Amino acid sequence: MNTFTKIVGLILMLVIPIIGLYWFSYKTSLNVVSDEVEKSMYKDLSYFATQTDNIALQLSKSGLVISEDINVRALEFIEIASLYEQTAEKLRIDDKLKLLIASSTWDTTLSIYAPDTKTFVSSNASLQYDPAVLDRGFSRVWNYTTDVPAYFRKQPRFVRYITEPFDAPLPEATLIVEMSFPATELVKSLDRFKAGGKGDPFFITSEGEVIASNSANRDLQRELTASLDLGQLSKKPFTRFALAGSEYAVSCVWMQELGLYLVDYLPIQDVVRPITLNSYLFYGAIFFLLVGSTIGAYFLYTNVQVPIRELVRGVRKLKRGDYPTLNVFHRNNEFHFLLVSFNDMARQIEQLIQNVYLETIRSRDANLKQLQSQINPHFLYNCFTLIRSLARLGEKETVMELAMHLSKYYRYTTRSERMSAELREELDLVGSYLAIQAIKVQDLQYEIDMPESMRELELPRLILQPLVENAVLHGIEPAGCGTIRVTGARNDRYNVITVEDDGVGVTEEQLALLQQQISMPPTEDKGCALWNTRQRMQLQFGPEAGLRIIRREQGGLTVELYWPNKSEESLAAS
Repeated sequence: MNTFTKIVGLILMLVIPIIGLYWFSYKTSLNVVSDEVEKSMYKDLSYFATQTDNIALQLSKSGLVISEDINVRALEFIEIASLYEQTAEKLRIDDKLKLLIASSTWDTTLSIYAPDTKTFVSSNASLQYDPAVLDRGFSRVWNYTTDVPAYFRKQPRFVRYITEPFDAPLPEATLIVEMSFPATELVKSLDRFKAGGKGDPFFITSEGEVIASNSANRDLQRELTASLDLGQLSKKPFTRFALAGSEYAVSCVWMQELGLYLVDYLPIQDVVRPITLNSYLFYGAIFFLLVGSTIGAYFLYTNVQVPIRELVRGVRKLKRGDYPTLNVFHRNNEFHFLLVSFNDMARQIEQLIQNVYLETIRSRDANLKQLQSQINPHFLYNCFTLIRSLARLGEKETVMELAMHLSKYYRYTTRSERMSAELREELDLVGSYLAIQAIKVQDLQYEIDMPESMRELELPRLILQPLVENAVLHGIEPAGCGTIRVTGARNDRYNVITVEDDGVGVTEEQLALLQQQISMPPTEDKGCALWNTRQRMQLQFGPEAGLRIIRREQGGLTVELYWPNKSEESLAAS
C-alpha cells in the first residue's frame, strides 16, 4: 500500500460512489418519467375513447328519438293516405333526418323502414332498401360489418337497428330504424388523436378486426395483437410488452357503446431518450475522466512513484550495509535532485565508514600496544634486585635460571608484530613468570593444566599474564604461601580458562568493588588490568566474551576468562 496505490484507491473511492449515485438517479428518473407518461397516455386514451363513445351514444339517441317521432310512426299507416299526403309526410321525415345528421360530426346515415307498408325513408336518397342485408346483419347494438349495400362500395361500417316495439323480434317489428356510419370516421378520429401524441392508437373488435390510422405501423400492430389478451389488458391502466426488440408501454380501454377496444402503444425509449442521452453524456465524461486519470496516474507513477520506490530500495540496502548507486530519472523534477543527492550521500557514508573502520583498527592497535606497555615495569626492577641479592649469596644456578626465565618473559612481551598469539605461547609466558615468582616467593606452588585441543587457540597477546600477576601479588604474597592453578575447559558454547589461587581472598564488599572495576573504565587512582583484559577479549571475540570473578569458599579467588567456542570441533558437534 504505497502512496501511489493509496491515491489511485482514493480516486476510485470517489468515482465509484458518484457513478453509483448517478445510476440510481438515472434509474429513478426513468421509472418516474415512464410512469408519468403511461398515466398520461392512459388518461388521454380514456378521454378519446369516452368522446368517441359519446358520439356513438348521441347517434343512438337520435335513432331512438326518430323512432318515436309521430311523423315517423305514421309510416305504419301511410298506405291509407293519399299520394300527396304520403309524399308530404316523407318530405317532413327527410327534413328531420337531415337535421339530425347535420348535428353529428360523423358522416352518418339514418334509414327508416316500415315492413307493413313497405315504406323506406333514408337520409341518403340514393340508398335502396335491401331486406337480405337486414336479415344477415341485424343487431340492436353497434356492429362492425363489411356486409354493406353496394352503394357503400364494400367499405366497412358500423350499423345499429332500433325496432318498434323496442324489443320486438325482427319479423314482428312494425318499424325499423337503421343507423350507420363508415369505419373511416374512426380512422379520421385516430389520425387527429395521433397528431397530438407520440403513440400509434388503433381500435380492435372482440373478433380481432383492427381499425387503424392511415399512418399506422401495420407490422408492429400485428405483432402486438398476436400477443394481446384484451380482456385482461383492459383491466390494467398500462402494461409493458417487448416488440421488435424494444420495450413498449401498452394501454387499453374498453368502449362500452361501440363494443371496441381502444389500444395505444408507445416505445419507452422514445420517451426517455433525453434522459438516456444525458446519461450517455455523463458516462462519456466519466470515461474521458478515467482516461485522463489513467494518463495522470501513469505520469504520477513514472515521475513520483518510481523515484520513491528507488529511494526506498536504496534506504533498505543502506540499512543492510550496502551502499548502492540509484538509477536517476527525469532530470527536470525534484526527484532527480533527491536521487543524485542520495547517491552522493551513500558514497560519502561509505567513505566515512571506511575511514571510521580504519581509525577503529588503528585505535585498537594503539590500545593493544598501550596495554602491552602497561606491564608493570617494577617487575623488571624487582627481578634485577633479586638477581643482585642471589648473586651476593652465591646462588649461581638460581641466578642463571632466573635470568633465563626473565629473558623468555621479556622476549615475548616486547614482540609487537602480532596482536594475537596461540594459547601455547601465553602458557609459556605464564610459566616463565610463575617460575620467577616461585624463586622470589619460596612457598609459591603453581600448576598449569591445559587440554591439547585448546593450546592452538588464538588469544590476545599478554591476556593471561595480568590475571596470574594479580593472583600472585594480591592473593599469594600477602599470605606468604599458596598455590596458583591455570586450567582450561571447553563446552558446546564457550572456551574457558580459569586462574585460581588459595590466597587471602576477598570479602563480599571487595568482590562487589572488583565487579564494578571490571565494567567501569579505569581512573587515575584505580588500576585497570581487569578492565583492560575484559576490553581486549571483547575487541577480539565480540560482546559474548568476558571475564568473571568468583569468590572461593575454601579461600582465594577464581578468575574465568571465556569466549565463544567457534572452533571446527564445536561446529561439527552442533
